[in-house]
Order: sequence, then C-alpha cells, then structure tokens
Amino acid sequence: MKPVAALTLLAPLLLAGCGGGAVEAPSARDDAAWDQAMTAGQDSFELGRYSVAITQYRRAADLALLRDDGVAAAEAGYDLAVAQLAGDDPAAAVKTVQTTRQAAALRGQTAQPEFDLIEAAARYRLRQYPQAVTLASGGMNAADRAYAARSALVLGLAAEAGQDRTAFQKALTYFNALKPPLSRTEQADKAEIQARAVLASSPVQAEQLAEQAATLRRDEASYRDMARALALAGQAADRSGDHQKAASFWVRAAQSASMQAKSANTADAATVTQGETLLRGGATSAQGDAAEWAHLAGGVSLHPFAEPKAQ
Repeated sequence: MKPVAALTLLAPLLLAGCGGGAVEAPSARDDAAWDQAMTAGQDSFELGRYSVAITQYRRAADLALLRDDGVAAAEAGYDLAVAQLAGDDPAAAVKTVQTTRQAAALRGQTAQPEFDLIEAAARYRLRQYPQAVTLASGGMNAADRAYAARSALVLGLAAEAGQDRTAFQKALTYFNALKPPLSRTEQADKAEIQARAVLASSPVQAEQLAEQAATLRRDEASYRDMARALALAGQAADRSGDHQKAASFWVRAAQSASMQAKSANTADAATVTQGETLLRGGATSAQGDAAEWAHLAGGVSLHPFAEPKAQ
C-alpha cells in the first residue's frame, strides 16, 4: 500500500497488498491496458493534472469491470475519487466512493477504512459535518497509521465546524497519544488540531502552532492544508489583538488558495474533448476560501504578478 501524501488530505494508493507469496490468478491488475491507465493516472495526479488523472482512472475502473475484478475496481475507484477531490469536486468524489463500494461488494471485496477517509474528506468539504464525523471515526480504524491519522484530522476539522465537542476531543486525544517518531504530516496535523483546541483560551499559542503546521505543510507541497493553517493563524492573531498580523496571514492564505483555484480551473485537451467540467466546485472550494480570506484581510490583490490586461 502506498503511503498517504498530504496534497489534499489524501493521495492515490494501491489497495491490494504487494510483495511475495502465492501467484495470484490473472486479473485486470495483470492487464497491460489497466496497468497503463493506472500508471498514467498516477503520473498525471502527481503533476497536478487532475482531469487527466480522472480520465485515466475511469478507464482503469472500466477495465476492471470488464475483467470482473473487484480488487482492481476498488483500487481504480478509490484513486478516481481522490483525483476528483483534488480537482475540487467533492460531490463527484462521494458518488464515486459509493459506486466503488457497491462494485467491490458485488465481487466479494470487503469495505476498506480508506474509503471512509476519502468520503469523510469530501463530506467535510461539502459541509456535511455529521456524516463526515461518522465516516472519519470509521477511517481511524485503518491498520495503516498514516490513514488513521489523516482520518483523525478530518474528524477534528468536521467536529469543530459542526460544533461536536465530543468528536473533537476524540481527535485531539488521538494526536496527543501518538507515539514518536511522527511523520512530517502527522506533526502538522497534530499542531493544527492542538491550535484549534487552544484558540479560545490561548490565541498566542494557537498562532504559533498554526504557523508551525503551515511551515511543515509548505515543505511537503501540501498547499491546501497550508493555506488553511495560515488562515487559522490569522484567526488566532486577530483574537490576540494583532489585527495587522492577522491580515497578513489572511492575505497569504487567500493568495495561495487563489493560485490553487486558478490551477484547478485550467482545463486540458482531454477534458475539453470529453465535454467534462473539471471544476464543479463545492461548499469549500479553493476559490471560495480565497474570497473569504481576502475579505477578512480587508481586500487584497489575489494575483499580484498577473500580466496586466491590454487596454
């Protein structure tokens, strides 16, 4: 199984185990076309070409159904949902997860906690907080600590937004109990949840923790998470009375989110040819985040380096 990256809370993975052992029966995993589609999807995802990744993962999922392979269908469907979430389409990600679960179950495959994680992240982005809390709690049962930790982050974010104190405390307790060594992602997630926990009682400490989380995420190119942490640092600075510093944090968060939205809105030839829309958006799209944080900053140029338009 591939490790979880921090790009958009999630990254594509191989759900099937790898390594030695008995030779498996021929399946879509052994099919050259399936393998090519999955590899192309992964390469496109890593380059930020999410619409191309979506196209390739759809192709891989279709090939898995052609071969009646539940394992390959689950793997391709999961990666498709991740790419849709990265492309700022959480509603499509939810639909894909549900379709994938059904396709896998029909072929004798049990549900994976990782599916709870991707759907929880999508539900959070859609502001469906009670559903996100329930799913994220399920995702924390993943055997891989990286998936469990990311589920705890989503649980904390959704619980705070939905004012579910019990669920938020569960996420905080999880991170406080994590045994070292912690990955960079786990360090950042722990710092953000801790910052949110002390925001009301100790805004100065919350600001420090949020800025720490932002720095860690910058190093991992996890820009959506980074921007959210910067906005949280702005909220903390504002609470402590340093309004100028708060505005600077919000400006930085808004400009980063705006660049993310600009990138996600750039359609490629494959998307245009198929008549699909890359960015359908969601309740908390990057564009919406940028607008909100720019407003909190009192107004800001979101694209200061853009080429001036011809008069």
